[in-house]
Amino acid sequence: MFKFLIASFFMLVSAAPALATPIYVFPVSCGDLWPAVHDTLENEDNYGIISMDDLRLKAQFIVVGARGHYTQKVELKARNGGCAADADIIELGPDNGDWRQFQHRLRRSLAKLQAAKAKLEVTATGQQ
Repeated sequence: MFKFLIASFFMLVSAAPALATPIYVFPVSCGDLWPAVHDTLENEDNYGIISMDDLRLKAQFIVVGARGHYTQKVELKARNGGCAADADIIELGPDNGDWRQFQHRLRRSLAKLQAAKAKLEVTATGQQ
């Protein structure tokens, strides 16, 4: 009986990271991050959009090419002077590759949009 309890405990402890919701805080406002979420999810090679709620800053999508087709979710919330991307991304096994890929693509889209915005601001002020 004791061995069964110990084995069950270790199984629960090892499964805990898979049940955790990944959160990453970006150092920008949610109003600046939401267009990057749009840009990231609009890549049809990576994601299939189910719904986008611009008012609540929520999106549901499917990861294209994933082993299973599960509804993934991301929601933006203001946190610690930035914007937290709170994601419900289902992972099979201990690897969270879908979350890492989404986070990487989101950072890349944000950098691209910020560079375009900075260039537009410089052009608008007449400096080149």
